[in-house]
Amino acid sequence: MKRLLFAAICGAAFTVNHPALAHSTSTSYLLVDVPTPGGLVEVRWDLAFHDIAFNVFIDRDFDGKVTPQEIIDAGPDLSAAVLRQISLSRGDAACVVGLRDVAIAERAGQSYLSILLTGTCPKDGLLVVGGSLFMGSDAAQRVLLSVTRGEEKFAGVLSADAPQWREPARPSAWASFARFVHEGIWHVLIGYDHIAFILLLLLPAVLRSVDGQWRGAESLSQVTRDVVTIVTAFTIAHSTTLTLAVTGAVHLPTQPIEVAIAASIAVAGGLNLLPRLSRLRLPLAFGFGFVHGFGFANALSGIDAGGVSLLPLLAGFNIGVELAQLGIVAVVLPLIYMARRKRWYATGVLPLGSCVLGAAGVVWLVQRI
Repeated sequence: MKRLLFAAICGAAFTVNHPALAHSTSTSYLLVDVPTPGGLVEVRWDLAFHDIAFNVFIDRDFDGKVTPQEIIDAGPDLSAAVLRQISLSRGDAACVVGLRDVAIAERAGQSYLSILLTGTCPKDGLLVVGGSLFMGSDAAQRVLLSVTRGEEKFAGVLSADAPQWREPARPSAWASFARFVHEGIWHVLIGYDHIAFILLLLLPAVLRSVDGQWRGAESLSQVTRDVVTIVTAFTIAHSTTLTLAVTGAVHLPTQPIEVAIAASIAVAGGLNLLPRLSRLRLPLAFGFGFVHGFGFANALSGIDAGGVSLLPLLAGFNIGVELAQLGIVAVVLPLIYMARRKRWYATGVLPLGSCVLGAAGVVWLVQRI
C-alpha cells in the first residue's frame, strides 16, 4: 500500500506539471461601442500576450516581458495579424476595420495587449462581431464581450464553437441568463482544481469518525444531510464573493486567489487523512468557498455590465456553477455510498484519493507562488 501511495503521489505531480489556473483560463476582452443609428464602431480588444505569441513575435529579447518599444517594433506584423482575426459587419455589409493604437493594460494583476480598433460600416443596422479572435480550435478559449449602445449594455461570450455575436434589436435578460448558465457549467468542468476540491469534500461524506477511525455511515439520509450541509455552505460562500467581486465591491488580484485555491486542495487532502478532524470539513468548505468565489469572479471580471443587466448574467453563471457541482455529486455520491462499508474504501480509496488530489494541490501551490 505504501508503494502504491507513493506511486500515485508521484503520478499526480507528473500529470500536473503545469499550473492548473482553472479560473483564469485563456481569456480576452472585447469592449464595443456601437453608435446609433450609424457612425464609427469603436472596439477595444484586451488580449493576453500568450494568446498572440504563436502568431506575432513580440518579446524579442526573450525576457518574458513586453515593452512599448517591442510593441512598436512588432507593429506591422501585429497589425496584420489582428486585422485577420476580427471581423465586423453591420446591416449585412462588411465594415472596414482599422487599427488605431496599441498599448499595455493591466487586468487583475496581469499584463494585456490593449488594441484600439475602429470599424467604418457602409450601412446602418445591427452589428455582428466575429472572427477567429486567436481562438483557433481551443475549446477552453473565451472572449468576453461588453457592448454599449447608447444607454443600453449587452454582455456576451465568444468561443471556438460559437465565434460570432449578433446585436439584438433589444436587450434580452433571458438570453443573457441562458448563455451564462452554459458558461457557469463550462467553467466548473474545465476547472480541475475546483473539481478536485469538491471530490475531497465528497470522499469522506459516506464515512463517520468513530474512536479516531473511519466507519461507514448508517443511512443514506445521514449522508445526504452531510453533503447538503457542506455543499450549501460552499455555495453560499462562493456566491457571495462572486457577486461582490463582479459588481466591483471588492477587488483582489488573480495570483493570490489562485494560490489560495491550490492551498485549499492541499489542506482538504490532509484533513481527509485524519478522521478526528472530520468536523472541520464544514468550516473548511465555507471558508475556502469565499476564495473559490473570487476565482469564479476572475472569469467575469472583464464584463462591463451594470445595473439590471448584471443580474441575469450573475444569476445564470451561479446557477450554471451549481448545476455542474450537483452533476458531480450525482455521479460520485452513489458510487462511494455503495462502497462505504467495504474495508478497501476507508483504508484504500479515501486515503489514496486524498493523497493524489492533495499532492496535486501542493504542486499547483508551488507553481503559483
